[in-house]
Amino acid sequence: MKNNQNILKFPNPLETKKFKYAKIRDEIEKILFNYALKEKDLWAVSLAAGRFASMNLEKIDGTEKTLDFFKNCIETEKNKNT
Repeated sequence: MKNNQNILKFPNPLETKKFKYAKIRDEIEKILFNYALKEKDLWAVSLAAGRFASMNLEKIDGTEKTLDFFKNCIETEKNKNT
């Protein structure tokens, strides 16, 4: 059997997208949290971010998928704290 060290592995498109989306998510959360600290108003920043997200996601994916996304976010947060 030949040694396959010279074979280039192509990037997995799904893994590449997951990495990209996680990176963007983490960067945006950091920006929003720092802005909330600066303004001393986590509630207002959260409302603004939620409004931005809900309005744009509804346009992109529709109401049902958007509501499912937010429900999943809430469940993830609940499970993180248990």
